Amino acid sequence: MLDGARVARALAYSAILLTVPSVIGWAFAMPQLVQPLEGFAPARLWGTVMIPAGALGMLADIRSRQAPARAWALLCGCAALLGLVASMVGVSLPFDDYAWARISDAPILARGIPISIGLLFSAYSIGLYVLARREPTERSLLMVGALAAVMLAMATVLMMAQLAGLVSGETQQGIVRAPLHGVLAAMALAVALLLRVARHEGVTLAPPKWAPILAGTTAAMVVLVIWQALASREESDARARAALATRAVALAAERQFSIIERAIARTAVYGATIEDPDDRMWVSSLPQMVRETAGLSRLLWLDSTGMIRHVAPDSAVASAVLPQVAEAARDILSGLRYNTDTRRVAQLHYPRSSGLSRVPWGTALSYPILSRTMGNSVVIGLVDETALLNEFVREVSGDFIVGVLRGDSLISGSRVSSVAHESLLLLGAQQYRMVAGLRAGVSRSTLPELVLVLGLTVAALLALTLWLQRRSWTAASEEGVARMQRVIDRATDGVWEVDVLNGRTHRSPALLRSLGFGPAQLQDGFAGWLVLVHPDDRAIVNDAFTAHLRGVTEAFECKYRLQAGDGSWHVLVDRGVIVERTADGRPSRLLGISADVTERAHADAARDESERRFRAIFDTAYQLQMLLDLDGSILEANRAAAELAAMPIVGAMQGVLFWEVPWWNDQDGSVDRVQERFVRARGGETTRFEVGLGTGAERRTIDFSLKPIYDADELVVQVLAEGRDLTLRKRAQESLREIGALTTMGQLAARVAHEINNPLAGIQNAFLLIRDAIPLDHPHYRFVGAIEREISRIAAVTRQLYETYRPDEHTVSQSSVVLAVSDAVSFLEQVNRVRHVAILTDMTRAPSMVPVPDALLRQTLYNLVQNALDASPVNGTMTVSATQEGDECVIRVADEGPGIPAALRDRIFDPFFSTKDRTIKTGGMGIGLALVRQSVLAVGGRIDVQDRPGGGTIFEVRLPMTPLDTGVLQ
Repeated sequence: MLDGARVARALAYSAILLTVPSVIGWAFAMPQLVQPLEGFAPARLWGTVMIPAGALGMLADIRSRQAPARAWALLCGCAALLGLVASMVGVSLPFDDYAWARISDAPILARGIPISIGLLFSAYSIGLYVLARREPTERSLLMVGALAAVMLAMATVLMMAQLAGLVSGETQQGIVRAPLHGVLAAMALAVALLLRVARHEGVTLAPPKWAPILAGTTAAMVVLVIWQALASREESDARARAALATRAVALAAERQFSIIERAIARTAVYGATIEDPDDRMWVSSLPQMVRETAGLSRLLWLDSTGMIRHVAPDSAVASAVLPQVAEAARDILSGLRYNTDTRRVAQLHYPRSSGLSRVPWGTALSYPILSRTMGNSVVIGLVDETALLNEFVREVSGDFIVGVLRGDSLISGSRVSSVAHESLLLLGAQQYRMVAGLRAGVSRSTLPELVLVLGLTVAALLALTLWLQRRSWTAASEEGVARMQRVIDRATDGVWEVDVLNGRTHRSPALLRSLGFGPAQLQDGFAGWLVLVHPDDRAIVNDAFTAHLRGVTEAFECKYRLQAGDGSWHVLVDRGVIVERTADGRPSRLLGISADVTERAHADAARDESERRFRAIFDTAYQLQMLLDLDGSILEANRAAAELAAMPIVGAMQGVLFWEVPWWNDQDGSVDRVQERFVRARGGETTRFEVGLGTGAERRTIDFSLKPIYDADELVVQVLAEGRDLTLRKRAQESLREIGALTTMGQLAARVAHEINNPLAGIQNAFLLIRDAIPLDHPHYRFVGAIEREISRIAAVTRQLYETYRPDEHTVSQSSVVLAVSDAVSFLEQVNRVRHVAILTDMTRAPSMVPVPDALLRQTLYNLVQNALDASPVNGTMTVSATQEGDECVIRVADEGPGIPAALRDRIFDPFFSTKDRTIKTGGMGIGLALVRQSVLAVGGRIDVQDRPGGGTIFEVRLPMTPLDTGVLQ
């Protein structure tokens, strides 16, 4: 999009650069730079000063520096006003004559600056000053646009007129003709001013507000120039034809005057040859010559004394004329000698006061006659100018009339009211003024006036058309907005409009009424609306609005709370978009809609809260829950189902078919059975089935149920799949069965041991009595030791059988790990002190209590520690540690023995399986680790076997820190 500020800046700089050639021309006396084209006026100093001042003001306004812009505008206006005053009164401005003298020796034709340039820059300075306000109003922008449009029109037409040579003449030199750089600078600054005005207006299909003024003014000025050119041409043609008419009269009159002169001269020559003053031929030829010579009214023959000898035609001569004629004759003949051939022509000028103003002659042609016989005399011919001129003036035909004036008196022709041409006529030494004008009843050509009327009419119609087009577009836009608002009001709560440039906001009355406001209550635009927004939402609304204005978002959309007129809070949703921009791309108008979603927001909040509670229950449920579509796709699944499917994100299960979830094992045909059960559930039957998922230690037993969900029409719309993990219960039940079996075996073993122990005690006591009675030299004394050893071995076996089951009636649900470990280590160290195995304990990170029975914990520790002692070498070291890791208590028992082969690790927890040497003192029946495993599993824990780095084995027992409700242990 066009950057108006950048273009305006370039135009301002170009206006400054246009003054550089003139400055160089004045500095280095180069007239061709001061006046590059002949049709344009030379540059003037003060006119050049205005241009940089105006351009600097424009640059300051572009940089939003209003105060300097107004200062430069004032400087430009003052320079223009000063130049205009100097031009009107003809006063030289400072340095103006000096600058002119450097380029020309001719006198300066015009002072100050041309009026056209002064008017152009006066309009520019006013427009720039008004535009440089911080917040120009719409009316001021219209005024600035109008001034700039008129300025551009004047400069454009002035440029065209001077290029076409339509501006010439001394008068137009000082008024119209302008320097080339001044006109170009005015055009550039006018365009820049229009661009600055356009930045405050939206770009629409309608013409700008100043477009009618620009078009009308430009057209009117062009018409005026054409009219002036046509009128000048008409006047030039009229003057040329009038000049031809007066020239014809002048040539004819001068020719006739020459004829009169030659006739009188011939008469004078003939008079010098006669000897008798009454010569018949002489006397008769004079009247005939007067009659035959047009314009010659009388001939007078005077002697040297001034007495009249003869008059032709024969008539009386006015007495007032005789003294002047006699004096003229004496003046002519004085000093003439006989042999003189000189002809002297005297002219008599009759003043008005002499009384001769009414006589029809005013010029006398005199010729001296030198005769031996008659003496000196003179012939004077009186010329009747009126008669001479009337003959030729009457011959003028056509549209013009001619008048001949002597002074202000008309002597021939007609009085001319409108002079088309004026010239001088010389008849001898007498000067006459000839004027020509249009004949009465003859009109000039009406083409210039017709062109003027039609052109001004077209200019007015053009401006009116553009104005009506803008008005029609505005009315159509307003009607469209109103129509759209009526439509939107039915679908939404209202429509709003933001005028970004003027800071005004309009919101539909329906929306204001719903909020309890009157139309006059919200007059502060967007800022006033923002005050009513909830403080927590105010920044969100402002940020969203600013982001859309900056082009970050494609639309303005925001949901916020607003305080209504009654103090309550309403929830509004605003959506809007920029519909108009200025010429430089800035947003100027936003249009949007508002929806009051207060009730919907409350309903959504209640629904969201209900859904949140349902989701919390749904997600935190221990059992698996899934909502299935009628095609078997999973719509919703809780966290337990996702964990079982090894999917970290619950949403990953959505859209997956129920029988395609990764936990199914199709080797045993589970998928087909699940599909068959789903079809039955979709048909309205509740089905339940138990399946095993996974293999090995990860195998789980799940109890699934598929229940149909009905709508209001009792139609199945969805299926609810629930699954309960029976793995722990199955394991607990299995453990209890094993513990029950072991308990039965222990009870049987205890009874057997009890029954054997009584007679064995008697045998041992009897043997002790007998052993003392057998002397050492008895031949069978060697069997005494063997019998004693066998009795001891049998006692050890019965003791082990008796200790296999020792019920503890006082079981507790909490046990001390530290105390149990300490007792086990202390007792077993004494029992196994002959092996010299060191037992190291680490209880620094051990929990204080664990939720397991004390008997189970001690039984586990006694068995594990005893096994580690048995596996450790003599003088070896074993380690017992307890730590809390998350929600588990971890007990580790490590030895330095040979380790357990991988092939035997799956069997060491089987009952009656043992790898111990039967000859060692603690060698048992292989039920110790089986009891430990069953006890740990019974409380929800687990036991693992690992290889110890560097050799040996680590038994790791993980007990839950949360009590497990198995129905048996608590």
